[in-house]
Amino acid sequence: MTASFPSLEELRTLLHQNTEKILKKSYEVKAGHIGGSVSMSQFLLPIIHYLEVSNSIDYRLVLGKGHASLGLYSILNLLNINSEPFDNYCTKQIPSFHGHTCYKAFTKLLASTGSLGHGLPIALGYSYAEKIKHSNLPTLCILGDGEMQEGTIWESLLHIFNMDVNLKVLIDYNYSIESATLDIAQSLKSSISITELSASSYSDLTKSIELISTPGPAIIMFKTTKLANVKSFESQPQWHAGIPNDAELSSMLKAISISLEE
Repeated sequence: MTASFPSLEELRTLLHQNTEKILKKSYEVKAGHIGGSVSMSQFLLPIIHYLEVSNSIDYRLVLGKGHASLGLYSILNLLNINSEPFDNYCTKQIPSFHGHTCYKAFTKLLASTGSLGHGLPIALGYSYAEKIKHSNLPTLCILGDGEMQEGTIWESLLHIFNMDVNLKVLIDYNYSIESATLDIAQSLKSSISITELSASSYSDLTKSIELISTPGPAIIMFKTTKLANVKSFESQPQWHAGIPNDAELSSMLKAISISLEE
């Protein structure tokens, strides 16, 4: 792996800092989906770090699970890409940076998103247009596992390989209690090609860079954990969109312990 991908210890530090930022901001503004924002960050943080630091691959991004905007804004802030969306998250100063993702947050974002199921068709259309223009520009689309129940997702997934577009679908598989995630995953695997990776495995995260850097379609299902790395609070349904109080925030910050192994 190149120097632009963070080392194991660097990534642990970044993930710890990012989790702290998400928890504190949610507490501060009394808003945000912290469970999915933290789980998504397990893989999206190192991927954006690599793409932005290496500056070797231009790309476009769609956050299908737009309710996790706090996770994306925190990453952009932490990596010094754009601090404005995080600083103004759910404030009156810049109302566009609310609970759903605004395209103004990042030059590479293709659309403002929030309604589940809409992100992938947008990404598919854009990547097809790039193919017509004979461009190898990759499009990254981040989906949540609960979002996989939307009909537009299934219809789009079935076309990706037939259309042979340079589209990378990154699924935040955090075993959502709101959906029959395992059944959906198994159904997908029987129909189309999916690579399963663990977001708590450093070697798996480096493999994801190889897949993203290789032209052509790819679907990567990252096994994550809701409210990841916050011990004793992980995978509890109330933290899908729950806001911590004073005591809970204090306990959460003390409980952060990054589960990331070679």
